[in-house]
Amino acid sequence: MWFKTLALASVLVVAASAVAQGAAMLTPLVVDGERYFTLEWQAADTNGRPTVHGHIRNEFGFTANKIRLLINSLDASGAVTAQTIAYIPFAVTPGTGAYFEARVPARAASYRVSVFQWDWTQSGGGDTTNRR
Repeated sequence: MWFKTLALASVLVVAASAVAQGAAMLTPLVVDGERYFTLEWQAADTNGRPTVHGHIRNEFGFTANKIRLLINSLDASGAVTAQTIAYIPFAVTPGTGAYFEARVPARAASYRVSVFQWDWTQSGGGDTTNRR
């Protein structure tokens, strides 16, 4: 019982520290996204709302699925003021690209877009001969 109480107290201290410091900044879940993808983007207003839109291109040899982009809104000094996750809802095959557009919470001095997460899909392989 003493161990459970100590464990619960430790969790509460960590949770209180996290709340006191504010929300943690998101960072890409997979490193080296720029090695596999190229990104181009620009800010715009769509129907009076701030958006970031652009193009992602798959430079690797496998199809990418479930791509999520991390859009950091930056102030004039380059500090992150807001973060947005954009989802590309279809597969991006090798050597092809996809358009994306995401609403952001407010206009910012600039934006930084990076690949937050993706899954690779491999196809083919295996024995294709008929066996009887």
